[in-house]
Amino acid sequence: MSVHPEKGGYRVKWRENGKQRSRMFDRKGDADHFDIAMRRALQLGPHLVRELERSALTLEAFVRTGFRTHAATLSADTRRHYRWALENHLTELLDEPLLTLDVPRLATHQQHLLDHGRTANTVRQAMTRLSGILQVAVEHGHIPANPARTLRKIPAEPRDEVNPLAPVELERLIAALDGRGRIIGLLGGHLGLRPLEIRQAPWDAFDGSTLTVGRARTKRSAARTRIIDVPEVTAHELKAWRLQSGGRGDEPIIGELGKDGLRLWAYKHLDPAARRATGRADVTLYTLRHSHASALHYCDDYTLPRILKRLGHSAPVHFQHYAHVIQASEGKPHHATLDALIGAARAKPVFRHGSAEPR
Repeated sequence: MSVHPEKGGYRVKWRENGKQRSRMFDRKGDADHFDIAMRRALQLGPHLVRELERSALTLEAFVRTGFRTHAATLSADTRRHYRWALENHLTELLDEPLLTLDVPRLATHQQHLLDHGRTANTVRQAMTRLSGILQVAVEHGHIPANPARTLRKIPAEPRDEVNPLAPVELERLIAALDGRGRIIGLLGGHLGLRPLEIRQAPWDAFDGSTLTVGRARTKRSAARTRIIDVPEVTAHELKAWRLQSGGRGDEPIIGELGKDGLRLWAYKHLDPAARRATGRADVTLYTLRHSHASALHYCDDYTLPRILKRLGHSAPVHFQHYAHVIQASEGKPHHATLDALIGAARAKPVFRHGSAEPR
């Protein structure tokens, strides 16, 4: 190995596998550094060089290389969650080699986050993202095992129970909306669609009596096709909206309204309408789905298996959210069908909030 000045730069020469090799550099300093690196690799051997490089690979370096390749296969939302964790909750670990991120080190960082004001749920989410990164590092051969998997996680904070609207409250809310807003209320409150499904449900998924929610139009963790029976009153309103809006084919039923647009609509229209119609200040788009799921337990023609199929729930998930609703429905008056329940709710006198007099 040697560095030779040549016209236009410097050439480094060395032998590899019995063959003469060379490489040109514009600057002598670069040539010298390359020559030293090649001598080092020759003396250590390829196996030891890989081991030394592996031991020096930091979390940040891996995120920018191997994990970046993996992240290209993830959804935009998932990539945003990883970026949120790295930029806000894992910065103290970025400069540390992957091999030093053992269980004690992660436990120390977990406690550090709690001591600096992060909630238990935030810490759990951040450590879950770190676990995802370290699992990819295992698959790439940089670490022997994923320490985040054996780390004892911070217990999750207890969730508030689902607080659905009563059928009468839901119908008052729907009546307070008009146009596209009323259709959003129907899709969520009468069909139990998730906000994502409300945005993406196309006209060709509605055949007049059923609405098909395809796997590509729901969240990935619940990716299964659902065929939802549409109540007669809801079907009538959807048909009228189709004529009014001129919607056809694969156009969204509610028109082009992105994720941020739907969230803004809920802030500007759903929340004020709910306050006027029900007096509640905690109504969100998901409250519509919760209200529908709860109402199904008061319909005789909806058994638990049929409810799970309609909502796209597993039994454990459903009981986690609606066990108190199921318990409360026992011994209460039921309706034969969902159409009967909606009809009865709409037939109730409408009262001003806080008043005993009909409006």
